[in-house]
Amino acid sequence: MTGAVEDRPARWAAQLVNVILHFRWPVGGMMRGMDQGDAAVWAAALGITGTLAGALGGALVQGRVTRRQVRDQEAVDVRHRLREERQAAFAAVLDRCSEVEATFGPIVVARAQPEWDDDADHQELWAPTNAALHTLQRAVTAVAITGPDLMADLASAIHEEVLAKANAMRLPATDLAQRVRMFAEHSTALEQAQHDFSQEARTVLATPFH
Repeated sequence: MTGAVEDRPARWAAQLVNVILHFRWPVGGMMRGMDQGDAAVWAAALGITGTLAGALGGALVQGRVTRRQVRDQEAVDVRHRLREERQAAFAAVLDRCSEVEATFGPIVVARAQPEWDDDADHQELWAPTNAALHTLQRAVTAVAITGPDLMADLASAIHEEVLAKANAMRLPATDLAQRVRMFAEHSTALEQAQHDFSQEARTVLATPFH
């Protein structure tokens, strides 16, 4: 393609010289043809012009190729950054979930004490769990931003199960059997949600972008 662009201006210059040679120029009321000397001057000028036009044409093509290469590289860089952001977001959900579960221990121990009173103010006891749940929610939101949608849904499922597991411990002490049953059910569901999330995360991160 570049060769065709470079040859075209030269052909135009040769055709123009031929026209000039056969054109009758008015001089002192008379018509005269251009001599070989005049034609040589014009040909030299047009030759320079043709060469310049050819060079400019080649530069134009090269410029387009370069811009295309830059755009392609930018697209690769964007995909690479997205993959890194997704990997960090996926890992954060699992880490924050573990942090929430780590706060359950003191609550279980406190509720097992004979002096436990459901009507007392337990805000301080629940503060670490509530804060960890809030942090997990932010991690889930990050996955919703980075995508894909399926991973966002799986992250939400983790949040729902760990929240349900926490809420099971908020039940009154008189509902011990129900509390234990719900806690066990949501523990099992949470393990499955984490497994599904991890499996899909590996698939997403291993799939090349197109």
